[in-house]
Amino acid sequence: MKKTKTIETWSRSKVVGEDTWDITLFEHKEKGRNDLISPHKHDFYLILFIEQGHGVHEIDFLPLTVKPYQVHFLRPQQVHYWKLAEDTVGHQLMFAANAIHFVNRLSALPFFQLNVPSVLELTAQEYAEVRQELTKLLQLLPDKDSIGQEISALQFSLLLKKIQRYYIQTYPAVEAQVKDAKIQAFKALLEVHFKTDNQVAFYADKLNITPNYLNIRTQKILGISASTCIQRRIILEAERLLITTDLSVKEIAFELGFEDTGYFNRYFKKWNRKTPGQFRSGYNLYNKVP
Repeated sequence: MKKTKTIETWSRSKVVGEDTWDITLFEHKEKGRNDLISPHKHDFYLILFIEQGHGVHEIDFLPLTVKPYQVHFLRPQQVHYWKLAEDTVGHQLMFAANAIHFVNRLSALPFFQLNVPSVLELTAQEYAEVRQELTKLLQLLPDKDSIGQEISALQFSLLLKKIQRYYIQTYPAVEAQVKDAKIQAFKALLEVHFKTDNQVAFYADKLNITPNYLNIRTQKILGISASTCIQRRIILEAERLLITTDLSVKEIAFELGFEDTGYFNRYFKKWNRKTPGQFRSGYNLYNKVP
């Protein structure tokens, strides 16, 4: 059997069953599935609104308990799955990257940053206010002429900005990350180069600062050193490949720039307290749904 080297990526058309405009919104009970139990990733952004129901939603191997009045955020390339109760009520909002360019120009959306909380918990009143904006957007989206799409885009922006206000109130420290240009540039570089460059000096040089200053900056803003950021990113990709492909540990090590499989095993265990093989087999047991 040919080995899978890439994680399965779902498009919005695959999820919805048809080609859609840049912004797609639907009620979960109408088109949503409660049993997305095969770990996968998307090429689009997803916001899941939970009005009623319970279950588990796992994002990049962090299990999240689903509760009413929650908002879940998923950016492209994150691995996730969920198992939701049959009585789950809410909405799914899916959109392409270009749909948030205008919104981000106002101020960057904090909930789609790297390494930030993926769930926002609201009060019943706060959720009701968000739901009003969702209902307006749901009514506007069917209008496909150019002005109609512009109006929909404005309503979409209003919805995201209202969510942003609640998110910053809940997680005020995240706002500092969003406003720090060097941190944002470092994160962007890391996404591109983590497989081939794992030294702080490489990223510091790209940012025209010293390695020591980069470590100080990340420690102040993110609470961890730049080297820890790099190592965590490598481990996350190793976890993604272990769970969503059938590549061997040796092949995954090579994919991530490790020439010595033994060193990769020790590197992984240092952070995960399990060997790659133990993580893979243990996760399969955890993820087994009757």
